[in-house]
Amino acid sequence: MSHLLLPILLLALIPPYIFWYLARTKSMLAAWAASCGFRILEAKRSYFPPWRMWLTTSKSQVVMHVKVYDDATHRIRSGWLRLGSYWWGVFDADAVEVQWDDE
Repeated sequence: MSHLLLPILLLALIPPYIFWYLARTKSMLAAWAASCGFRILEAKRSYFPPWRMWLTTSKSQVVMHVKVYDDATHRIRSGWLRLGSYWWGVFDADAVEVQWDDE
C-alpha cells in the first residue's frame, strides 16, 4: 500500500498546480497591463515565439502574443510578452518583458 502512496499523491497535486499556473499567468498579464495603462484586447500563449525571444527564453517562462489598447496614445499595439524570469519562471511575478511588433 505504501508504494502506491507517492504516485497517488503526485497525481493529486497535478490539478491544483495546473490551476495555480494558469491563474498566475493570467494575474501577471493583468498586472502588467494595469501598470502600463493598457487594456488587453487579445492574449494567446505561444509555444513558438519569434527567434529573437526563442533563443533567450527558458522552458519555465511563458510567452504570449498580446494585442492591447494603449490609453495614453489611443492606439492598438501588438507584441510578444515574456512572463517570468529565466531561472524561476512564473514564480517571479515581477519579471515581465515585452517586445513590440512595430519596434
